[in-house]
Amino acid sequence: MSTENPGPNLSDVDISLMIEEYGGEVESQFAKDSVMRQFVRVRGVRGTDTVTNNRVGKTTLKKLEAGVRPAAETTPFGKVSLTVDTVVLARDNRSMLNEFQTHFSARQELAQDHGKEIGKFFDQAFLIMAIKGALAAAPDFGAGAAKNSIGAGKNTTLAAAGDENDPDKLADAIVNLITQMEEEEIPVEDLVVFVRPTHFQVLLNNNKLLSRDFAAGNGDYAKGIIYEINGARIVKSARIPQAAIEEHFLSNARNSMAYDVSATQAKAVAIILHPKSLFAGETIPLSSDMWFNKEEKQWFIDSWLAFGVTVNRHAWTR
Repeated sequence: MSTENPGPNLSDVDISLMIEEYGGEVESQFAKDSVMRQFVRVRGVRGTDTVTNNRVGKTTLKKLEAGVRPAAETTPFGKVSLTVDTVVLARDNRSMLNEFQTHFSARQELAQDHGKEIGKFFDQAFLIMAIKGALAAAPDFGAGAAKNSIGAGKNTTLAAAGDENDPDKLADAIVNLITQMEEEEIPVEDLVVFVRPTHFQVLLNNNKLLSRDFAAGNGDYAKGIIYEINGARIVKSARIPQAAIEEHFLSNARNSMAYDVSATQAKAVAIILHPKSLFAGETIPLSSDMWFNKEEKQWFIDSWLAFGVTVNRHAWTR
């Protein structure tokens, strides 16, 4: 009979440091891979599943005339609500922890994959809502509709299939939309234009973009290049939907399947956003855990979050 010590049961191993390392790697990859938090504020949703953002209509100016009492005007108010009611989860299971313990690369690769997939899902939800905003009608201000300060979303359609690969036609379409926004006094320096990598190269390789080089000491932009078109930053993203999406994880009857994408909406070539274009919130920030199920005799490795996003200012989205 062997008296060799078999060692600790895997389910009894203290994995607190592993969870910390794994979770830290997930969050690091998510922060690296997701870009939307750079442009849109995500507010915390606590104590409720629904938060509201108030909208203020236009103020009316008038001339003061001597001896004439100026009439008062009523400025209308509206609101937009956002509900967070779905948890999105990435889960892997392993029958043994040996490889997880002895090969850091396995834990690192799995964490990076979770962070990347969640980051892709997170960003795409924002881009979907931006497309919806550009196609949406002006919000209802009821009796104060004449003083509505939030107009309808705007968009332009390229004349023919394949025009998106013509640098002149693509650049002209984007520049015209940005110019429209300038005419509405939307600050162009706050705008960001999203295009797919293919269309980014179409513009870049045909001298349609300007670049700003950043040297060391410029924080996140150190040793990097920011590209601009007509004064607005332009970013390439493969997360702009190219096909219809049905039964999106965040879609449900309560939000009227808001995150689903139609075939028409999936034809978006470029998206122009302002930080106030969208209204976003999260109840559960990106979290991770690693736990052993004694009944199934296997380990589970989880990463999850709960967030939502909706259109805030339609007219500030193209």
